Amino acid sequence: MDNGLEEKAERLLDTFGLKQGAKLLKPEAEEFAPPSNASEQFNYFNIEWHIIPSAEAVPLDNAYFARFYPMAARDFANQREHGLSYREEIFRGHSKHQGQVIGVEVTQKPCYLPGNRQFYGTRYGFDATADPFAIYLGRAGITNGTRYAHNYLSLREFVRVVNEDWRARNLLPRGYRVTVCPPAIFNLVGTIFHSEWSETETLELGFYRDEQGNATCYAVGSNAPGDFSYINEVKGETEWSLTGFRVALVPE
Repeated sequence: MDNGLEEKAERLLDTFGLKQGAKLLKPEAEEFAPPSNASEQFNYFNIEWHIIPSAEAVPLDNAYFARFYPMAARDFANQREHGLSYREEIFRGHSKHQGQVIGVEVTQKPCYLPGNRQFYGTRYGFDATADPFAIYLGRAGITNGTRYAHNYLSLREFVRVVNEDWRARNLLPRGYRVTVCPPAIFNLVGTIFHSEWSETETLELGFYRDEQGNATCYAVGSNAPGDFSYINEVKGETEWSLTGFRVALVPE
């Protein structure tokens, strides 16, 4: 492994109290390597590669949820009227990514200001040039240039535009696609590696797809500094406009 993955693996072993040699990755992911020509571009877009521990090494059991969702809502594990509980949704959705190497955008989230006019890239969000994905926001028709006030269609177009461009430039690892960072990956990477994400009140979107390919959208974020427990399903256009998003590279 390269791209800092050895160091991250050690951090995971220490965090979860695992023995040296614990199998964090599935066999097919152990030889992962991003395209050699893409390193500079991934640095520009603030993409970090992270190991998502396998279910065998780190099961999503009671201990896991107690540790990584300590301030979750009181009904976090309760079945909802028209679907699974949030705990069950995370368990089902995260299973696709366990044992894989995932690219996660680590750009600084901004604070909220009136009108959601702030930009990703700095804590206060005044600098429009700080967002590395600004060019793609424009191409996707997100005319305000921020990661707010969008909707499902414009965000889907943003993902399509980035995938199309990165595939044309041979930046994506084989079998990977660009998407919005999934909820449990946001929680895991934020908790262990990027606690500074919790220093602003910004909520972000996360997606999981069901067996039919339909996306369920969630707002994820922090309930306190150092905490990443907040999760709530996003339904109406008003809720969409209040959530930012970060990019992730995941296996197809």
